[in-house]
Amino acid sequence: MSNLNHFIFSAAGYSGYDDYDDGPIPRFKPTRNNYTYFVGELAVLECVVDNLGDKKVVWRKGSKLITVGSNTFVEDARIQIEHPARSNQWNLLIKQVQFKDAGVYECQISSKVRHLRYYVTLLVKGKNIQISGARFVNRGERIILTCNATGREHPPDDLDWFRNGDKLSTNFAQKIYIRKKVNLGLKTIFSRLEIRDAKLLDAGSYVCRTSDLQVTSTRINVLNSKYGALILHPNYMYILL
Repeated sequence: MSNLNHFIFSAAGYSGYDDYDDGPIPRFKPTRNNYTYFVGELAVLECVVDNLGDKKVVWRKGSKLITVGSNTFVEDARIQIEHPARSNQWNLLIKQVQFKDAGVYECQISSKVRHLRYYVTLLVKGKNIQISGARFVNRGERIILTCNATGREHPPDDLDWFRNGDKLSTNFAQKIYIRKKVNLGLKTIFSRLEIRDAKLLDAGSYVCRTSDLQVTSTRINVLNSKYGALILHPNYMYILL
């Protein structure tokens, strides 16, 4: 029997499954069946095959052909195959994963033996980061904001604050205080930003950003008095007597 496999590739589909010749039958090595990623992360769906020989590893999502071997058959630059040289790994990589990428994926081996398929499920979640605190404060009062962010497998390594694009850090002279704590059980990092004796120039956009690039923001308005004329500004709002 000839060892030559015949494959037909097209944008619409893939055909050309052959029976196995004499020799070891390809087998999937057990890997995870369920994957969860946050929007924007790199999703890695594992598929490990022993005794592949000259067969091909095919990735599909439903009836949609995604890859055959190292070749990609979708017009999406985010998607590619990870196959280190001389390895048995044929992982599907999805960069900047999006909600639309969620679903059931099938890793299969090119053969008429239809049971040689391995299914994995991808769940995509929105960024798990929140910011809270009063949006309106009077001049001279305290601006207090809290931010918490949860990681997929562990807490984010760090969390930073920005005001109108400038990074903030604890500064006693400017009465800026930042405290952080981590809860390993919840996979969450918490941070509290406090600015004492708020000034009109403290108004504006406040951004909380984690080391894994989860981002959220809020706008703080500093009021000059409880009563007076309301003044609007592109970056902040305040009241004049």
